[in-house]
Formats: sequence, structure tokens, C-alpha cells
Amino acid sequence: MIGLAHFLLLTGVGALCSLDTVSVLQGMLSRPIVSATLGGAALGRADLGIIAGAVMELFAIETMPFGASRYPEWGSAGVVAGASYVIGGAEVSGALAIATLLGLATAWLGSISMVWHRQAVARMAASLRDRIAAGSGLAVTRLHLMGISSDLWRGAFVSAVGLMVAFTATRGLVNAWFLPYGPSAAWPVALGVAVAAASLVRSARSVPAATWFLVGGLAGGALLVVAR
Repeated sequence: MIGLAHFLLLTGVGALCSLDTVSVLQGMLSRPIVSATLGGAALGRADLGIIAGAVMELFAIETMPFGASRYPEWGSAGVVAGASYVIGGAEVSGALAIATLLGLATAWLGSISMVWHRQAVARMAASLRDRIAAGSGLAVTRLHLMGISSDLWRGAFVSAVGLMVAFTATRGLVNAWFLPYGPSAAWPVALGVAVAAASLVRSARSVPAATWFLVGGLAGGALLVVAR
């Protein structure tokens, strides 16, 4: 059972990783392979956290966080996935899949919360428009600080919700898992390749002519394999 101290620690880590996504730093703490490792480390198992983060990274690799586009928030999601994998146990079939599912659900919640946060910041800016137009540096500073602090609370909220679900549901979901992986690594490798391939195909479709480069690269790689 995870205690209150671990819950608060993970919530704080999730908030900071979430804040790194846009508002402050942007030092790659929000990448799931980093945030999940931190989530696992907070529970004493950074090794399990990085495994969950590597799987989450296969989903996150197609995200293009620029402009006003809506995209998943992977910072808090990685922390939840890493913590969930530690709770479920690496030796238990389905633990990694359940951790990934909970991480993706948290990323979806984070995406919605980021839209709400942008709307809130827009309202803050509107309330200070006249002072900013008049050249008030204090108003600009106030807007920045309000935006950063509200984003920190947003990340804490998303992390807390995701962690509460993970703490209460992981064991039950893992116990209900009836698909054994067995000693072979074929299952996780196949799933990882499928997810990565889907991400590459989706990314390629968004860039003109990129699909043909992708097909050419796959064909060239296949020829090299056959030639060997």
C-alpha cells in the first residue's frame, strides 16, 4: 500500500514534469521516458520506471507540441505509468500493459486540462490588457507568474487524479489479466514494434511526400536484411 508521503511526492514530481511541458524549463523532464523514471524512482524502482517510460515514449514520439495544437500531456502521464508499473510488479503478467493504459488515460486528461488552462490564461490576459498596452512591466510579470502558478496546480491536479486511479485500480486490473506473456519476449517486442510503426505512419501522413520516403526506407531495410 502506498502511503500519503509517497502520494504527495509523486504528485509534486508529476506537477513539475507537467510544468516542463510548456510553461517553464522545457528541459525534457516532460518526456515520458524521463518522467516515468522519476515516478519509479520515487517508489524506489527507477529501473521499472524507465521500462514503462520507454513504452510510453513510443506513443509520445509522434506528438508535435507547437502552436495552439492540442496534444497529450506526457509529463504527469509518465509519472503515473512509472508508479503504476512499480505497484503492479514487473514479474506479473499484464502489469506493463495496465501501466501504459493508465498513463495514456492520464495523458488524455492532461490534454483536456491544457485547453482549459489556455482559456484561463486568455482570460487573465484580457483582464490585464489595458495595463499591458500601457507598457506596465509589473502587469506582464504578474501575468507570467499567474500563468506559471496555475499551470503548476493544473499539473498537480492531473497527477493526483491519475495516481489515485493507479493506486486503487492497478492491483485489481492486474489480477483480472488473463493473457500470459510466458518466458518469451515476443509479446512486448511485437507490441512495441506495432505502436512505433503506427506512430511513424501517422507522422508521415502529416508531411507531404513523407510517406514515400517511409516506404522507401522500409524497402531498403528489407533488401539489406535479405542480402545478408
